[in-house]
Amino acid sequence: MVSVSSCDQCKTRSTDSHSVMNQSHSDAPFVIRSQWLDVKMLLLWLPGLRKKLAYESFDLGRECRTKGNTALAKCNFRRIQTLFPDGFLTTSKNSWEISKLVAASHNYLGMLCLDTGRPSEARPSFDRAIEIRKEISRLCPDDRENQIYLGGALCNRAHSVADTDAAAALAFYEESLKVLRQPEKTCECSYWDEQRQSWWCSQFEARAGALGLLAPQFVDNAMRGLDSLGLPAAQQPAS
Repeated sequence: MVSVSSCDQCKTRSTDSHSVMNQSHSDAPFVIRSQWLDVKMLLLWLPGLRKKLAYESFDLGRECRTKGNTALAKCNFRRIQTLFPDGFLTTSKNSWEISKLVAASHNYLGMLCLDTGRPSEARPSFDRAIEIRKEISRLCPDDRENQIYLGGALCNRAHSVADTDAAAALAFYEESLKVLRQPEKTCECSYWDEQRQSWWCSQFEARAGALGLLAPQFVDNAMRGLDSLGLPAAQQPAS
């Protein structure tokens, strides 16, 4: 099976910061920052601190993943889920933003498992990320940023079964492409991308900020995933 990278946006047991003290000297600043966030967890009665801690934990988790510190990255992503347990999503805009962060933390936990060769442990995290993103899409169908992240999570979910269940992977890749592609012309400046089988418009994608410009790359990732399945042409999805 061809290796496929995860779209950038799990473990059975949570790990707190104090259990990862046995790290290299280069990791020390990340350990200290994470421990400081743990201390702040005792001060959640302060106005606005819960949300601030969630965003700080997310940023630190991504940094730790980039540095290869999987244990500390997990600690920080799981802290977000402790701060905002499942069921937080309501119809308020603030709730949507927090729920997006929670969904992203689940997606990153899944990617950490893929990074370390444990796809079966990644699946529950991807499933939860997808579930939250789909609920946000139901409440706010025009949120392009959420659509792109949903497409990425679906692609990651496909990666997690690509080596063991080609039919399931095919279904997830197809759903990812359906979410990411623009089947209809969005405006007069839209152009047809034959390779990706989608209409693109820089102004439309800008509604998702800088992330919108990554949508074509996410499509490429899903298409490479499809190719890696090695399915006969008759089983490949229609363009």
